[in-house]
Amino acid sequence: MIASSAAAIKDLVCPADRFTKCSWVTTPFPIGLRSYAMNAVSATWGAGYQIDPKNNTYPLPDLTQPGYHGVGVWWKSGAVWPEWDARGYATSAVQDPAGSFLLVEDTGGQQSEGNNWTCACIGPQSAQNGAANGNLYQIDTTAPPQDPSGGGVSQGALLYKAHGKQFNYLFCDGHVQALAIEQTIGTGTLASPAGMWTVIKGD
Repeated sequence: MIASSAAAIKDLVCPADRFTKCSWVTTPFPIGLRSYAMNAVSATWGAGYQIDPKNNTYPLPDLTQPGYHGVGVWWKSGAVWPEWDARGYATSAVQDPAGSFLLVEDTGGQQSEGNNWTCACIGPQSAQNGAANGNLYQIDTTAPPQDPSGGGVSQGALLYKAHGKQFNYLFCDGHVQALAIEQTIGTGTLASPAGMWTVIKGD
């Protein structure tokens, strides 16, 4: 459930995330903002985010497959109420807890507490030209300015600049570190990251 700003958990929004938001987020009753998202299973729709629960069996993808990332499972369900028994990964799935992301900064014009769009981030950077999937990356390099009366666009480039070209990351072992996106990708690329984006050690 989306929370009002009065009842929202303040830790979910970065203090530097003060950018223009969609009008439904701010009026007539402001709701709680969220600046962070889970490190998604992969960048493939249906298999890595908004995953099909397969008749409530919740089959967890193998994270050691090429191109797969983190433990941030985003199940796609048509249920009216939350499924409290939906499966998630055991801590043993993460080979390198001190070197694998759990949460990353990923902000946009309609990123609000309790809203599942976008609860998972699929990578550090892409050129999506303001399209919806640009919100699934930390930075959409071609995102236009936010139109308050329009749909949400990625605001990661603004937040990255506000942080001196770094994002804050929460790792699976619980520590937080500020890093440039180029420091996070290991043997991968900004569009297809490895390194701290995966649960695999040494990539």
